[in-house]
Amino acid sequence: MADVRISSMLFAFLLTAVSADDNDVVQNSTVDVVKFLQQSPKLWVYNTTEPGNIKCRLDFYTTITDNQTSFSRSYLNSTRKEEKKLTGKFFVYEGGNKPAPGKYDAIEIKDDTTTEYPLSEEVFEFQSDDETCAIVAVLDNSSGITKTWLDLRVSSTAIESQKGKKCAERFEEILKIYHERDRKWRISYDSDCKTEQS
Repeated sequence: MADVRISSMLFAFLLTAVSADDNDVVQNSTVDVVKFLQQSPKLWVYNTTEPGNIKCRLDFYTTITDNQTSFSRSYLNSTRKEEKKLTGKFFVYEGGNKPAPGKYDAIEIKDDTTTEYPLSEEVFEFQSDDETCAIVAVLDNSSGITKTWLDLRVSSTAIESQKGKKCAERFEEILKIYHERDRKWRISYDSDCKTEQS
């Protein structure tokens, strides 16, 4: 378990490193996960490299403070709707470009069960200037084995119009650069998701 977890943490570190601009001097990241979630409390996963057939995943952040959050995560697993109540603690991920002082770039997510590791860690690698979309590296421990994938998440207000164009371009760039992301991405959201989630 420890070896898998270390290699998964290395994934997020390398992802952060390759997503930085090549000719820029190392500088603080512009990611501010707290501000982003306050502006976009409902986030859909639009594209993902997550294996499986989960679709229509929606995170609804109901409480956001300076260092933690409470939210619900709902999704369709085949044709069955599932929902979880989760809590998140904001932190600075150790690797890559650090966010500005006092800002966070990651969330440690837990549910109401007690485990050795958090349910998942989600590292916000990029967020758009208008705070309608983000690219998130997910380190998922829910099955007892750490799995990693990349999500393109788009706010509910922008999902039908903009679809996070800047983030979609950045998502493609990261997949091309990081050679171990051979996995093809898939679309997780379609126009029926809002109806199916009600």
